[in-house]
Amino acid sequence: MTFLYHILIVTVYTLLAAATAIGLPHLFPEIGSEIGAILGAVVFVGSAVLHEVFARQEMQANLADELGHLRNRNAELQISLDRVERETEILKGAVKKIAENGTTTKDNSKKNVDTVIAEVKVLQGLVKQLSAAKPSNAAKAVGDIAQAAFPVPTMEASPPPSNIALVASEGAVVAPSMGSNSSSISEAPPIQALQSTPGQAPGIAGLDDDSILEILRDGLEQNRVDLVLQPIVQLPQRKRVFYEAFTRIRDQNGDNLVPEQYIGIAEREGLVTAIDNMLLFRCVQLVRRTQNSKQDIGFFCNISAHSLTDRHFFSDFVEFMADNARLAPNLIFEFPYATVVNRDHDIEQHLKQLASLGFQFSVDQVSSLNIDCEDLIKNRFKYVKFDAEILLDEVLNPTGPIAVADIKRVFNRQGMDLIVEKIETEPQLLDLLDLKIDYGQGYLFGKPRLARVE
Repeated sequence: MTFLYHILIVTVYTLLAAATAIGLPHLFPEIGSEIGAILGAVVFVGSAVLHEVFARQEMQANLADELGHLRNRNAELQISLDRVERETEILKGAVKKIAENGTTTKDNSKKNVDTVIAEVKVLQGLVKQLSAAKPSNAAKAVGDIAQAAFPVPTMEASPPPSNIALVASEGAVVAPSMGSNSSSISEAPPIQALQSTPGQAPGIAGLDDDSILEILRDGLEQNRVDLVLQPIVQLPQRKRVFYEAFTRIRDQNGDNLVPEQYIGIAEREGLVTAIDNMLLFRCVQLVRRTQNSKQDIGFFCNISAHSLTDRHFFSDFVEFMADNARLAPNLIFEFPYATVVNRDHDIEQHLKQLASLGFQFSVDQVSSLNIDCEDLIKNRFKYVKFDAEILLDEVLNPTGPIAVADIKRVFNRQGMDLIVEKIETEPQLLDLLDLKIDYGQGYLFGKPRLARVE
């Protein structure tokens, strides 16, 4: 309240007190003038006390408002200070980066060599596999694959060739151009640079096991292992949210072997780990490029039962992924269900290590609805894949303890997502949509296509 407002209030209760002192003796003669004066004084003092109380309350309210305003200003100043500190750190980082870039090309090349050597160590498992499979050509094979996957920059004073692209992801180096028979690094986002794989669907016809093995070995040695991607869509919108990565091995004419042709032979000859190594490195390169281009796409990377049970490979694999933990939001590892269910203690520990790094898992090759969802979710398995035919057959001829109509509810309760693969026709999709499945995969949504990891 203003000063004049207080004067007005004092004037009012002073007049009220005077009126009481003078008016009451006139109205009630028996009171007398002395008693009237006393009552007037009581009215004046009481009014003054009330005035003081209300004035103090108003002052306290004003002080509280002012204090709140000061606190808000202090919070704003703290936020501004934090922002200035962050910007200062960014500027320091930029200055440091400029200083580092100002060093000689020789020093930069040495750093690149060190990072390459760190990643090439993971190829030790592949070296042993190829050495056991074909000793006479092991050294050449390892050299070719190592050069293809992780090229070592030269120590010359001149700048590196323009076709070498470095990805600023924890010192990781991605591959340069490797000719017409392999993938290369380019500026185009990886998902936008998909091309169809020639002769992919049926594979190469009329081959015996020896011929397939020769193509397999030669493909690994000459780096004719391609990464192909098949979309996984969200239903019912059919929005592409994931891609599953596969390998295709080409012969010298460019024709492809499909996994159904070579996987059994590769397992028998001990080459599955080598193939998984190549798939893993290509997936890591692809996810790095995807993250750098700000694309929110997930990639399923298949790890075979043979590699999952290979303690040496899987130990190196976990160590390698620990150095690439920032890829976890976009990289999902997929394992065969039978191998996961029958896992031993070592596999259990390796899965826990990967889960602790933030990676999520998926299982495929599930042949029955009778699966242990609680065990899977405990080990960070987020996705379960079923063949479309299995679910549709279960609708017609129920055999499991869970009704097909309830399978989605069970998965939701466990926090897992259902992916139905091998969806080939629209009638199949219509029948499956009644089950409220999360995601679909199959030729209906897109065939596997060659990924240019560029």
